Amino acid sequence: MTGMCQDIVILQEHTVFAGFTTRPSIGAERRDALAKAAAECGGAAVRLSLVHGTAVARVALPDVLRAQDGILDYEDTDAAITDQKNVVLTSGHGDCLPIYLYDPGVPAIGLAHAGWRGTLQNIASETVQSMSRHYSCDPKNIRAWIGPGIGRCCFEVSADVAQSFYDTFEWASEYIAPGPEEKFHIDLKGINHRQLSDCGITTIEASDLCTVCRPDLFYSYRRNRARERMLAYIYLKGDC
Repeated sequence: MTGMCQDIVILQEHTVFAGFTTRPSIGAERRDALAKAAAECGGAAVRLSLVHGTAVARVALPDVLRAQDGILDYEDTDAAITDQKNVVLTSGHGDCLPIYLYDPGVPAIGLAHAGWRGTLQNIASETVQSMSRHYSCDPKNIRAWIGPGIGRCCFEVSADVAQSFYDTFEWASEYIAPGPEEKFHIDLKGINHRQLSDCGITTIEASDLCTVCRPDLFYSYRRNRARERMLAYIYLKGDC
C-alpha cells in the first residue's frame, strides 16, 4: 500500500506511512481504496464512528479477521491503536485535529480525532495511555504529529466553551485569547501539544495548516458547512 500523490504526507518511513487527504479527494472514497489494498494484503481499514468522546479501540488480529470487505467498524469511538501490519487506522475530519502516534520500537501506531470536546476530555492522553497499557510503550519512545485542522486564527467560541477549558486546565489561559463581543479564540493544536508533552512525549510536530483558512486545500465544516471530509490515516507496512 502507498499513499496517494495529492495527499499530505505526515510520516513516511520503511515501517510506517501516514497521510491526510486534500481536495479533490473525498475521505470515504479514499478509505474504500485503502481498505481494498489492505484486504489484498491480509489487513483492513478501521472506520471510527466519531462521537467526540474518549473511547480508544485496540485492533488485534482476531478483529482484522472479522472485517467485512476490508472495513472494520468501531461504534462511538474517536481513537484507535494497533500493532498489526497492513491495518489502516482512519478518521474523518471537517476541522477537528488528527493526532498520529508511532512507537518504532514495538512497533505500534495510534490515531485520534480531537475536536474541542475530545481535547477537553484529553483524547490525546487517553490514546497514549492505551498504547502504554496494551503494548508497553514508553511515552518517551512515542513520536507524535498533530495534523492539519482548525487553527487559533479561526476557532472562535462562546464564553461558556472557553470557561470549560479554564475550569479543566490550570494553564488554559496560555492558549486562549479573548476577543470582541464575549468571544474567544482557542489554540487546539497548542493544547493538544501540551497534553502530549505532559504524557512524556518529547518528539511532537504540529502542522501550521488551518483547514478554514485554506479552501484551496481542504473542506471545512466551520467555513461553509461542507459535508465532505478529509481522511487521516496511518498504517504499519507489511511485506505485501
